[in-house]
Formats: sequence, C-alpha cells, structure tokens
Amino acid sequence: MGAPPPMLNASPGVLSGASPGGAKSGVLVGFLITFQNEPSGIFWAVHSGDTQIGRAGSDKCEIGINDASASSKHATIHADPATGQAFVEDQGSRNGTFLNERKLSPGEQRQLHDNDRLRLGSTTLVVKLLVS
Repeated sequence: MGAPPPMLNASPGVLSGASPGGAKSGVLVGFLITFQNEPSGIFWAVHSGDTQIGRAGSDKCEIGINDASASSKHATIHADPATGQAFVEDQGSRNGTFLNERKLSPGEQRQLHDNDRLRLGSTTLVVKLLVS
C-alpha cells in the first residue's frame, strides 16, 4: 500500500487548502472529497462550526473550489460534533448547490449524511462524516 493522500492540496488543483488565516480549529467532524481532475482524490477536513465553501481566490471561505461556475461564497456547512449532525446551506449561489442532485433553495439547509454527493457549480464532492 502507498502513503495516504495529503490533507491539503498545496499546488493548484480542483480545490485549494484552508483560508489565508491558516487552518480552521475545532473538532474534526468529517471530510469533503473530490475525484474530479485527480483520480487518487483530494480531500479537506470539515470541523465543528461553520465552514464556508466558495470559488478559489476568495478570502471569504475556508475551502476554495477552482471552478469558475462556483460563487465566491457558495455554500456553508454547519457541523455539530455533539449531535453528530452536519447541514449544508446554499448562500444564494448563482449556479446552485445540489445535495444528491436535489437543488437547495437559497438559505435552505439540508442534513448531510455519510457518502452524500454535494455539487457546487460543476464540482462534485463526496461527504464523509465521522459520526452520522
């Protein structure tokens, strides 16, 4: 077996790492993983509290997607390790946030489950929760 993939992608790719202020602190609740443009996969940690997801280059998000069809502040994941629940909320994105190919209305929250598919713009992410 080879070494596990890195936690953050240091070079330009589908997604980029944490916000300019450094890695987010909090309790680890899960991961977002993409296999688009990277057959071995790229993944990012999701911690308790709110995690902003948006287009790469925006200082408003912890996870930046290198996808022109993503909004600068596309969606938020709200995670509570005490209950083991995580929710995704669309932030009024122009091309929509889709959970298992069902579109969320702006401001709508839906609960995430392990192995859900989350699509922001043209990028699909697999949700991996440590507790679900």
